[in-house]
Amino acid sequence: MTLKKSVLAVLCSVMALSSLPAQAQNYPDRPIKMIMPFAAGGAADVLGRAVTQAMSPDLGQQIYVENRVGAGGALGFAEATKAAPDGYTLVWSSISLPVVAATIPSLNFDPKAYAHISKVAENPFVLVVNSQLPAKSVAELIALAKTKPNGLNFAHNGTGTLTKLILSLFAVNAGIELNEVGYRGDNFSVTDVLAGHVQGMFANSPIALSHMASGTMRGLAVTSPKRSPAAPDVPTMAEAGVANVQAVIWHGISAPAGTPKPIVDKINAAVNKALKNPELIASFEKMGSTAVGGPSDEYQKFVEGELVYWADVAKKTAGK
Repeated sequence: MTLKKSVLAVLCSVMALSSLPAQAQNYPDRPIKMIMPFAAGGAADVLGRAVTQAMSPDLGQQIYVENRVGAGGALGFAEATKAAPDGYTLVWSSISLPVVAATIPSLNFDPKAYAHISKVAENPFVLVVNSQLPAKSVAELIALAKTKPNGLNFAHNGTGTLTKLILSLFAVNAGIELNEVGYRGDNFSVTDVLAGHVQGMFANSPIALSHMASGTMRGLAVTSPKRSPAAPDVPTMAEAGVANVQAVIWHGISAPAGTPKPIVDKINAAVNKALKNPELIASFEKMGSTAVGGPSDEYQKFVEGELVYWADVAKKTAGK
């Protein structure tokens, strides 16, 4: 009986492996779900919907987006790890993944449990303030904040988010005290900056640029090492006199760990083809984002490195 069970187990394994090429060849034969861990209308959501719409014709199936909001993206990331690794559930991965892994002690999922498919885009944060605030530069904002400790309200997107981490880093490096106000997502926080309920925030550039262009927000600095081509007149944080407040926001597409490589490769090819579309590139640039692309193993190594980097940053800034 033991021999029969062993033979049966081997046969089942061989059959499962032999079916993978057929699965990949037929993939996809039904719509694909993209879990978006962030609010509808936010920067990540806008970018994700644009690229998945561009990918659908090449894959021959619709990619529909489902928003799963909460805990800085952790709820959506967790849901993706529980899905079947068959290519029919994807997740919009981003810099928020290593940040929540580094800042939420009670994380209920393995942040390494993904097959990372492709980086899609990169963009900076923009330090923005309500246009009525009498501060036209970072230096003027710091001077104003020093006259009224905790008197300026600045928004972030909740505990465990990069906006919270960057805001805290800015306050520490600038030697100021700000009243930090948490929100569920940047579409909510931006609304209150526009209304003047809070005076400013570090906003994702795809959201910030349109309001800067209309004059309802004033951009004081970007968090990237270099100036953004979409806002060349806005200095970097380093140029504005505040060092060590730097972050490039990255976005990508991932799947549950164990997704067969032929399926990962097929999705990766669709992503890279979409990112060569001149119209998509132009739309990204208008939002202050740069299309990236590249092979899946490159993105896998990149995310693994980010998990280590942000864990180190969180330790260094603990309690600040």
